[in-house]
Amino acid sequence: MKKNHQHSPWVQPARLVVQLAFLAFATFAAWRHQVLGGGPDGSAPVDALCPFGGLEALFKFVSSGEFIQRLNTSDFVLLAGTIVLALTLGRYFCGWICPLGTLQELARKLGQKLFRKVRITLPARIDSPLRWLKYVVLVWALVFTWKTGTLIIRPYDPWAAYAHGFAGWSEVWAEFSAGVSILLGSLIIGLFIDRVFCKYLCPLGAFLGLTAKLGLFSIKRNGEGCLVCNKCEKTCPVNIPIMAMHAVRSAECIGCLTCTTTCPTGKKGTADEGRTFLLPAIAGRQIRPAMVGWAGLAIFIGMIGSAQLTGYWRTQPASIVAAVTSAGQLDAQAIRGYMTLEDVSKSYGFELDKLYRELGISEQKVPATSKCKEIGKLLGLSESEFDTQKVRDAVVRLQNKGK
Repeated sequence: MKKNHQHSPWVQPARLVVQLAFLAFATFAAWRHQVLGGGPDGSAPVDALCPFGGLEALFKFVSSGEFIQRLNTSDFVLLAGTIVLALTLGRYFCGWICPLGTLQELARKLGQKLFRKVRITLPARIDSPLRWLKYVVLVWALVFTWKTGTLIIRPYDPWAAYAHGFAGWSEVWAEFSAGVSILLGSLIIGLFIDRVFCKYLCPLGAFLGLTAKLGLFSIKRNGEGCLVCNKCEKTCPVNIPIMAMHAVRSAECIGCLTCTTTCPTGKKGTADEGRTFLLPAIAGRQIRPAMVGWAGLAIFIGMIGSAQLTGYWRTQPASIVAAVTSAGQLDAQAIRGYMTLEDVSKSYGFELDKLYRELGISEQKVPATSKCKEIGKLLGLSESEFDTQKVRDAVVRLQNKGK
């Protein structure tokens, strides 16, 4: 006797609540970091709250035990969480948690309100080649980040651009003009095309899609019970040809379960009331859509909570006092953007005037109470022309002179 699977009409509203909750949290974290200036109070930079940062940091950490600037162990925890999710529940992170994915879905909902039923689907001859772009972006980002030890993709990152919006338009445009353009372009096009960034450009989505192909998750379709209404394909945000498959194991599937919750089988008034013929499955065993939602949250939040309890969750570097190099001197790389020149002078034992001379700046233009990340702005320069790394380099030079 086959097990009955009741239709779950509340799964999609619940998914939207989860998405909005993660978006609200990420937005608050971004606001907190920009407004409060980060630092010891625990207001994490957006880069330390990104699973893709774990991939970017991997090579340098394995080869030297060091982190790329702005990244920390939190990136590895989030990466591990998304990998576990991908292996068990597919691209759950993309469909339920990712704040950028949520912004795209909200844009599409707005487009549906404004333009009613207008939905653009690109022809296969255009869509198929474009889908490979995200894999090109993935390889480019990892190869050059691992090679240079810097976050190559950062200026182009639409989420980083969004998170830095609280710093003001002039500042965010100076550093993230490409990222802002990609963000706005994705949202505007997203009024008519579902999840355009996810489908064509997202490197994390590319990585998780490949990982999910090795996992246990699929969407199983029973052809005998199918009503051939095509609603599953019409509502799929990533345009998977579900009707042509017995089991959906596509790298494009984001695990949103829209297909299973719009499938009319299992609803009252149908011939097979009480049994839904399009359901998520783990290792071939079909489960309720609601179980996917609860299990995904338990895995992701559970891994973060465990990391916090065991001390592996860190979004900020160790304190300067603890950051001592093998040469026995304080590590200049521990200098953070929220620190003032006065803080740097006191912590590293250099007179302020020496620090000013080494930096080639004057106290008239840059007061000692200025934060390192604000110096470029005070000098009328962009972050690429003067950032916190300039201060670190100056301290290293002073340390070498003192040997």
